[in-house]
Amino acid sequence: MSAPRIALALGGGGARGLAHIPLLEAFDELGVRPHRLAGSSMGGLVAVAYAAGMPARDIHERFGRMLVQKGDSWRDIFGRNDLRKWFDIVELNIGRGGLIRGDSLREFLAAGHIEADFADLAIPLKLVAADYWTWEEVVIDRGELPLAVQATMAVPGVFLPVERNGRVLIDGSTVDPVPYDLWNDDADVRIAIDVAGGRPTRKHKQPTIFQSVFNTVQIMQRAIINAKVADDPPDILIRPDIGGVRMFAFHKIDEVYAAAETAKDELKRELARVLEGKAAE
Repeated sequence: MSAPRIALALGGGGARGLAHIPLLEAFDELGVRPHRLAGSSMGGLVAVAYAAGMPARDIHERFGRMLVQKGDSWRDIFGRNDLRKWFDIVELNIGRGGLIRGDSLREFLAAGHIEADFADLAIPLKLVAADYWTWEEVVIDRGELPLAVQATMAVPGVFLPVERNGRVLIDGSTVDPVPYDLWNDDADVRIAIDVAGGRPTRKHKQPTIFQSVFNTVQIMQRAIINAKVADDPPDILIRPDIGGVRMFAFHKIDEVYAAAETAKDELKRELARVLEGKAAE
């Protein structure tokens, strides 16, 4: 009997999306290869690297080199070539539509030897964005890859919206934070990884404007996910406990990885259970 076709969806969550990387390591360690991938926002960026054929361990090391580590001095930060490329990606652009420009994403993907078109990926991939004007979910699975990644990660008010095929696109998490149902016709097992995280630590003080905006987005994302799961649950739903890590706290990469280890063990157990069940059918 052939192995079941697994569709894996990686959800959005800003810095919490780094938790996807240890979970992908679970697949590599078990020798299980997803048949199809889907991603939204930060989950889309991680999914692109994995769909391109990059082993999870390599993705782990690459993001670790790029991101600010706790205790880094400014001399350390600006003396690292990979990290300077990260700052290029999030170059400030104070103007219409957002604070940060994503134009350098093409160079970032090229540096990881990731091809520029969906057709070149080792695993078929679908990314989710939202049409700003029509409020519709937009699924992107062909054409120019860097522009699609920019679109799925275009957090409103932070990243500039992306113009693609006559549409103005923003962050996919606004409509579908964990798009595990995009491959329903081409999968036997659907796995959803939700890294939206738990509630923020209560400090009994008024939140800042940015804290208010980002936590409100998280509240809406969780409501969307809960409604979707109640109506059509995936075969496996993994939710790493990453409360307290804010959207852009990328310097907490080690903390996110540590929090994901328990979820990684859970994913391995659930994968073994589901695969054994499918084999017995």
